[in-house]
Amino acid sequence: MARLTQRATLSAVALAAFAAVASSTALADESDVVMIEEHWELKVGGPDSTRNAPQVSMVMSPRGHLNGDFFVVTFNHGSFPNFSSGGVQVQHWYGDNCLGAKNSYSKQSLVYDGETVSWKQRMTLGGGALKFEVVDGDSESFGTFGNVGVLQSVVQTELTRLNYYLPAISITESGIGFAGNRVSSLTLQKLVWETDGGETHVLEAPIDIATGLDP
Repeated sequence: MARLTQRATLSAVALAAFAAVASSTALADESDVVMIEEHWELKVGGPDSTRNAPQVSMVMSPRGHLNGDFFVVTFNHGSFPNFSSGGVQVQHWYGDNCLGAKNSYSKQSLVYDGETVSWKQRMTLGGGALKFEVVDGDSESFGTFGNVGVLQSVVQTELTRLNYYLPAISITESGIGFAGNRVSSLTLQKLVWETDGGETHVLEAPIDIATGLDP
């Protein structure tokens, strides 16, 4: 896959926080993980709506690699099948190929200096299907998004558990693809996962992956 984002250079603080997340063994225990949720927050600094700036792309994979099915969320632009301005787009990728996309109702560009965009990225496994969705999205420019099933992708899968998910994929592959100087922070606030036994686990580990990005 052609890289959609500029990789973040993590600061020493972010690296320490990342190490704590990446070394967590909770996803690799005997219980099968069937749902994983990432809570994200983007703080905008000086957006430029005439240039669709900034542009952010998020990556989430059910495995510890990008060779099979994975998902991309783009903010303030869409890139499939062609470039589009504003809004939010969810893409389903398989390796280097984008197989489809869903768009938010709002095509508004980010326009408010200092605004916060918050959302959750959720993967759920069940009945031979893998569902990815953006839920509980909110921002001053976009309004609410992801609450009516619009920003979701459902694919058939042979996976029976999500224990091979790695937060490292989301952290290192996501970022600001354009106008990083117009982002104050892009932070993974916490991880939530559920097992087939109904247990819910929460890991609070704020990691600002925008730290160290060049303008």
